Amino acid sequence: MAQTSLLKGKRFYCREWVFHKIQHCLQEKTNNLSGVISTPSKQPPLAPGGSTSNPGTLTAGSAKSGSSWGVLLVGGPGSGKTALCTELLWPTSAQGTHRGLHQQSLAFHFCRADDSDTLCVGGFIRGLVAQICRSGLLPGYEEKVRDPAVQNTLQPGECERNPTEAFKRCVLLPLLSVKPPQQALFLLVDSIDEGSQLGEGEQRSSPGSPRTIAELLASHHEFLPPWLLLICSARRQNKAITKLFTASGFPVPAGANPEC
Repeated sequence: MAQTSLLKGKRFYCREWVFHKIQHCLQEKTNNLSGVISTPSKQPPLAPGGSTSNPGTLTAGSAKSGSSWGVLLVGGPGSGKTALCTELLWPTSAQGTHRGLHQQSLAFHFCRADDSDTLCVGGFIRGLVAQICRSGLLPGYEEKVRDPAVQNTLQPGECERNPTEAFKRCVLLPLLSVKPPQQALFLLVDSIDEGSQLGEGEQRSSPGSPRTIAELLASHHEFLPPWLLLICSARRQNKAITKLFTASGFPVPAGANPEC
């Protein structure tokens, strides 16, 4: 998993409207924390948007479904989705640094078609847990995931056999039980459509078990705490992924942002 900018010293230009939109979404979530908009979040069961017609363009859409809503960045190959996600995490410009959005990053994940480890659902969950513990943004989280029963679900093999249980016990329930941060945070997953075709022919470890990171997040994002904004990017050509998130609370808005 990347820990430094994938731009490798290159400058990032334009796309300011995307950062403004994300900033606005985070502010709305922060207002929710302050009681300006009060909507209780759902608890996970104990048993287990935008579009564009030009491949070189990028659009973003967000939609609300109670307190669980997120941002889906959609664009064609080469439209700058990964570069934008990288700039969001490691700003290269003075304006980006001053904006400070990177300080609201709780965890991130870059899916790569040429690296099967980045497409593994179990590895994704373990990576999230490790990042959240290291971030120091949520006091009390690390203590909760130290529980032996929780740690058992994270073990290689066990996590892969039942990723739903691992995601629930190691990510969702601890996040819902810690004291909310003073400002909203975000979880970023770039190229979430990578690996979707691989998952189509795989045997599920258990009935209803998600085969891909996209399936895992689409079926559980409604249980994320109201202070956490889920940001995903995907290629516009992958209609299955767009439909997956549209059906699960990321409807494409009637009026998308101007293409850029």
